[in-house]
Formats: sequence, structure tokens, C-alpha cells
Amino acid sequence: MSTSIAHLYTKCSPRTPMVCNALCQIPRFRLGCHIDIMNWQEIYAAYPINETATWLNNCGITPTGRHIVTRMGAHFEQLALHGPGADDASLARLVSNVRQRLGQLLHAQPDDIALIHNTAEGMTMVSLGLTLCAGDEILLLENEYPSNVYPWEHWRQHGVGLNFVQVGRTPDEFLINFERVLTPGTKVVALSVVHWCTGMPLPIAEIARVCHAREILLILDGSQGAGLVPIDFGALSPAVLCFSAWKWLLGPLGLGVIVMDHDTLSKLKMPFKATDSVADPGQYLPYQTKMRATVDRYCYSTANYNDWVYFDESLNFLAEIGFARVQQRILELTSRLWVGLSQHGFLAAYDHGNAPQSGILCVRKPGLDIHRLCADLGKRGFITRVRLEHLRLAPHVYQSPEQMDATVSAIDELARG
Repeated sequence: MSTSIAHLYTKCSPRTPMVCNALCQIPRFRLGCHIDIMNWQEIYAAYPINETATWLNNCGITPTGRHIVTRMGAHFEQLALHGPGADDASLARLVSNVRQRLGQLLHAQPDDIALIHNTAEGMTMVSLGLTLCAGDEILLLENEYPSNVYPWEHWRQHGVGLNFVQVGRTPDEFLINFERVLTPGTKVVALSVVHWCTGMPLPIAEIARVCHAREILLILDGSQGAGLVPIDFGALSPAVLCFSAWKWLLGPLGLGVIVMDHDTLSKLKMPFKATDSVADPGQYLPYQTKMRATVDRYCYSTANYNDWVYFDESLNFLAEIGFARVQQRILELTSRLWVGLSQHGFLAAYDHGNAPQSGILCVRKPGLDIHRLCADLGKRGFITRVRLEHLRLAPHVYQSPEQMDATVSAIDELARG
């Protein structure tokens, strides 16, 4: 069980930016099972990275919070005292809690959710399980992250085409591009919910409607969406949703999630069989032929359940704040960055109007060496990345408005030389 944030964090680091009372205090609220949150300072203090840096690569990888350090320490102490497997029932409860949290976030049935290693693994298992014919097409996203491209490339040797849709400058433009490139041969559409290089959220609801009308299999990469923008798995009804845990959900490296409905599961071939993919994983002999009836079959062998503990704690942390409140706060911080940078002549990677539509802000300034700017920012403790010749910034809920203002000031100073 996660300890209340209000009891875990009572100390602010000297370098944790202090915010005024108007920004710091949140009206006491309760959403479902969420606990009351006292103020943002407790959330800032939960992440020691704030003592040394402003981490703006949260869409890439996220740092570890104090609550996770505490939880993992207690977990390893139990392993040291009692050995692994001493309480298998607690592992079952752990996975159940993670699924319940993810189901709450994604509006998905817990039984349709399984823990794997990463997005690429999920996409690869789905790709290998499909039945496609020569002349069929798979539609992917322009400048997509490799985890949603490489798993599909093997189909080329079977005469299946890979086509790419241009991102465009707005979600509406993307939808026009998307419908323009569809052909009668398009059988699979595999797209990200949010583009990792521009931060533009794709019009997934409209895409889903088009795919369902044409009986196209829709597969979503939610790595840049889960925890950042609303995803309603039940309403969208994609065939599959895959994502990594270590971005907006603040989870551990090496843990991923696959969400799949029973209808899709029944149509996919299992590309391989391992100890934990069979109907009764606890029965080793005689060998089994029947597979698990749920998406758990993709948890094919011994898992790193240390990661489950980590992920459980990170999800509890976010759920206690409120998943919707986290998403809102990230947008507020990103908008604060954009307002400041736009006033200094920076341009956005896509046309989002007055406010970014996701927590990923990608900007450039004509004539400015973005790679040098990124490196110089790093020397000052502002951790950013360059994507498609744009500076990418991605704040998270554990950071303050003052950190965003300091980031804008540093960028402007460095840009002016």
C-alpha cells in the first residue's frame, strides 16, 4: 500500500523552487479513491532531481522519486530476510493493483492488460502474430520512433508494403493526409498517440472511426500518450495499445504494457510459447499445449517483479494526485514554457495556437544552433533533447512554474549569446 504523499514528504530541499501561496495551495479534493493533497511543495520534494537539475526529458526517461526509493528499499529488505517467492500471493495482489490503476487511467478492463518489457516487444509479438498476404499494406507514421517501425519491416519480405503518412502541421491536416494515403490494401494502421518529435497529439478518435469503418486493424503506440493525454481504450476500441512505463507514468526502465481485447487476442497467432504463456504456468510437467486465455500469455516467462513494485508505487503516486489533475498540471507547465519562449521569437514544431496540446514542446529559432543550445543548457542543469532540429522540452508534475520561468530565461540568455 502506498503511504500518503502528505506523510511521506515534509521537507523541501534548499534548491527546490519555492512558489507563492496562490500557486502552491490546491483546494482539497477527492476523486474516487484519491487522497487529499495538501500542496505542490510536497510533490516537488518527492523528486530529488529538483535539487540538482531541471529535468525536461520526461517524455524520454524519468527520474526516481523518494517514495519509490523507500518502497524498493522495503521490498529488497523483505527479499533479504525471507527470500524470493516467500509470499507469492502478494505478487498476485501487486499485479492486480497495477492493472486496476491502469484500467482506471485507460478506461480498459484489467484482464485486457498485461505487463511486458517495452513497446518494441509488444509491437513485435503482435506483428508476428498477424496473418497478412502479399499486396496488403501497413500504414505507419512519418518520422515515427523505431519501436513502431522495426517490428513491421519483416513483412516486406512477404510482399506486404509499408507506407508512411506525413504528420502535417495540425491534427486536422494529419487526418487529411491519413485518409488520402489509405488504399483498399491497407490492413493495419500502427500509429503513436502523440508524435515524439513534435509533441502533436494525433486525432485518434477520428482515426479509430475511419479504421473501424474500413475494417482496418488499429494498433496504437501510447508511449507518448499514456499519462499525458486522455486515452479511452473502451471508446476507441483499438486492436492493441502498447507503451513503456518509464515516461509519463514515472515507472521503471525495462517495463512495458500491452492492452488487447479478447476478440483481437483470439485472432492472433502466438509467435512462441514459454513457461508463463501456457494455461497453467505452475504445472511444469507434463508439457502443455493450451495457452492462457487472456493477454497474460504475452508475459511469456519469468518477469522482473522488482519492476512491478516500482511501477505500483509510481502509479499510486500519480493516482493520489489524480490522473486528470496530473495531465492538467503538465499542460499548464508546458504552456508556461511556450508563452515565455514565443515572446522571445521561438517557433513551434506544429501549429497549436496559443497553447500546446500535449506536454511535449518542440521549438526552434531561425539562425540558432539548436544542438549547441541543448548542450549549453545541459551544462547549466537544464536537461533537454533535440529532435528534428527542434529543442524538445517535456516537464512533469513534480516540477514548479518557477523552474519553467528559469528555463525560459536560460534559453533566452543563451540564444542571445
